[in-house]
Amino acid sequence: MNTTGRPGLTLGLEGRSAVVVGTGPAIGRACAVGLARAGARIACFDRDEAAAKSSADAAQAAGGESTAHVVDVLDRGAVRAAFAEVARLRGGVDVVVDVVGASRWSPSADTSDGDWDDVLALNLRQQWVVAQEALRHMIPAGSGSLVCIASVSGLAASTLHGAYGAAKAGLMSLVRTLAVENGAHGIRVNAVAPGTIDTPARAGDTALAAKVPLRRRGRPEDIGDAAVFLSSAAASYISGHVLVVDGAASVVHPLIALD
Repeated sequence: MNTTGRPGLTLGLEGRSAVVVGTGPAIGRACAVGLARAGARIACFDRDEAAAKSSADAAQAAGGESTAHVVDVLDRGAVRAAFAEVARLRGGVDVVVDVVGASRWSPSADTSDGDWDDVLALNLRQQWVVAQEALRHMIPAGSGSLVCIASVSGLAASTLHGAYGAAKAGLMSLVRTLAVENGAHGIRVNAVAPGTIDTPARAGDTALAAKVPLRRRGRPEDIGDAAVFLSSAAASYISGHVLVVDGAASVVHPLIALD
């Protein structure tokens, strides 16, 4: 029971201009749909036109105004133009959730220069570019929220995908720096660090669920809900934070078994 006389939890996202970067059929789409359900107007960025359109349709079905934009986030000019278009259509850019990322698997000793460069570009450099281009609109407005999708792989040893872990660790550092540098402009910057998530790319991997204290893999909606929360007025005093969403997997002591 609320006995304080204050209203309940308010997201404050109604009518806000929100961009979701990387709107494939799992986490990105869940972020777009979650923001749409909260009342935001959604712009779906993806280099795959079909993915952007499908996510925009899903956001529309969830009750939010939405548009699809074909954007290669490795191309700064394309990112800048896409943000300018959203700002023109919606009167600004209030929220950005950047989901883009991918890994390549090999022992670190065998990782090629090309794989290292590609993974760092996709998981870290593009986040830098997206943040910079979003800030072009948020700083003059004196408000905004950036949410970057990181990974628990940036918090611990990332065996067989060391470049990915290094990129995600770098992303968390970037999030903290951007939060400090832009706080005076009324801009909050946070990250979500997912654990194992049941996406199409890793579907059916039931062995992982047994290692999670909650005894299930995460759902894309678990990450979408976390991103919506961090984007919202309910998190108005949270900035520079990495929210781990992994069912408590990362806090298990490796030398002590519960059973």
